[in-house]
Amino acid sequence: MYTLFKSIMCVVALLVSAFAVTSAQGGVKSYWQVGVGLGELPTGGSFKPSFTFGYHLNEHVYFGVVYQLPDEISRGSSSFNAQSAGLGGIEKTFETVSERLLIQCAYTPIEHGPYISFGAVYNGEDSEAMSFDDRTRILADESVSGALNFTQTRPAGWGAALGIGYRYHFESGLSVGFEWTPAWGQYPEPTYNFEGNVQLLESARNKIQQRMDDSFSSNVTNMYKIFHIGFAYRWE
Repeated sequence: MYTLFKSIMCVVALLVSAFAVTSAQGGVKSYWQVGVGLGELPTGGSFKPSFTFGYHLNEHVYFGVVYQLPDEISRGSSSFNAQSAGLGGIEKTFETVSERLLIQCAYTPIEHGPYISFGAVYNGEDSEAMSFDDRTRILADESVSGALNFTQTRPAGWGAALGIGYRYHFESGLSVGFEWTPAWGQYPEPTYNFEGNVQLLESARNKIQQRMDDSFSSNVTNMYKIFHIGFAYRWE
């Protein structure tokens, strides 16, 4: 919560400063913006509608929000998290991806250039259920036979985020762009729920969890973050 408070205060401070600069300059063009897009590329069954709303204080400073709806994805053997278990025999996976929210300030240092995005990002709870086929496996020097089923859950949380984006503005008021704003290094700690008829020893469960935890913290997509690509419309 302290990290979130600091993030919001930084955004507010920049917003107040930008208002002061805008007022002092006088006659500076400012305008509203609303947009739609996708929070993930539509591959592997992913489709996460994304909405944006904000206000351009001038040509350099923007303050707004990005909100993304929940999504459900069946990745199968292409699931990164299932592969990281190192068990082989992936039969199916089902991922429930929660909502995303970014409260941001964006600063564009040069005209027609990329912008720096920073603020506070929130990701809801994500979970992925995984099923592995019936076979004999060696886990923590123990022989385990049968089908394995378990769920990995990433808890909900906030993070202080910093990223980059780009918008191309058309004279009609439309713009197209993208942004990637993660909470760098702020990896949540996943939890696990083992199911099914196979009674795993604690050492075997720990082995699976350790493998997956190591891979989890090495994958940048597991940080709290926002990815958005889409269109927007601007008006004064």
